This record gives sequence, structure tokens and C-alpha cells, in this order.
Amino acid sequence: MKKLFKKQKGFTLIELMVSIAIFAFMTAFMLAKYGGFNQSVLLTNLAYDVALTIRTAQSYGLNVKSAKRDTNDFKFPYGVHFQKNVTSFVFFVDGNSNGIYDATDQSISTSNIKRGNKISEICVGSVSFCVDINSSLDITFKRPDPDAIIKVGTDTINSYSYARITLSLSDGSAIRKVSVYSTGQIAVMPD
Repeated sequence: MKKLFKKQKGFTLIELMVSIAIFAFMTAFMLAKYGGFNQSVLLTNLAYDVALTIRTAQSYGLNVKSAKRDTNDFKFPYGVHFQKNVTSFVFFVDGNSNGIYDATDQSISTSNIKRGNKISEICVGSVSFCVDINSSLDITFKRPDPDAIIKVGTDTINSYSYARITLSLSDGSAIRKVSVYSTGQIAVMPD
């Protein structure tokens, strides 16, 4: 008879409810953090896309990519055009070799910035003293020099030694920076 009434082992209802509550809390916490993590990864990918587009312009400018098919005309610089608070940037051929993107230039591609990301700041100057600008930024590369030609707005004369493009989420909770040096170096930096 003792064997029939031997205490059975297992979970009680309270233990089961506590375990399910802990699992539900952890799941809710992970789902809440996943959205922010996902946005941060997308912002990092955007920063690398910007850097890759600038690197492509540098490669085209140095590797004698012809601006027009079936021609041997290799004199045109290639560049990337940025504007603050605009959700796109343009990879272009500088048709008049003035260092800025204007009506005479040929757009190769326009990259759209999606998912609430934006170019929140553009500054030029030096690494230690970078001045925020409200106009456009053009970074071009012309053969045979691997150096970047950094121009602001419609100024075709002055060139800068450093530019930084700051990309951010729409709420400003995360940012990534793409730095371009006049020496041709391109770097992606977290905040």
C-alpha cells in the first residue's frame, strides 16, 4: 500500500506558472531590444555603403574608367554628392571637371537612404576642427592623383583637407560617421 501512495515527482502548478512568466518576460525584453539592434545594424550598413560608393568613385577616377562608352576619353573625375537632411546621395561623372555636381554632370547612380535614416551632419575642415556646413558636399577623384578633392556648395576654387558625413536614425538615437581625408583615406567610425 505504501508504494501506491509514494510521493510523485514533477512540477507544481505554481512552479510552472513562474517558469512561464520568466520566459515571457525574457521574450518581451528581447523583442523590445531587437528593433533597436536591427536599426543599428541597418545604419552601420548604410555607413559602409556610403564609404563603398566613395571608394568606387576613387577607383573609377584612378583606374581610367571611361566616362562614355566606346571612347578613350579618360579625363573626367568621378565623385559623390551629398546634401544634409536629404535621403539620397549621387555617384556622378564630373563632366566639366570643376569638382562639384551640377547640371553638366552625368549621374551614374543615386542611392536612396531608407528606413528613417538620414544624413544629419556634414562638416569640413580638419580632424580636430570640423565646421558644420548647410550646403552640399562633393568628393571627387581625378586621375592620376589618388587624393580626394573635397568641395562645398558651388565653390569650385577652395578645397578642404577633411570631410565627415554623419548618418543617423530619425530619432538621433544612433549615429555613424564616414570620414574622408584629402589623402584619399576613407574611414567608417561609430559614435
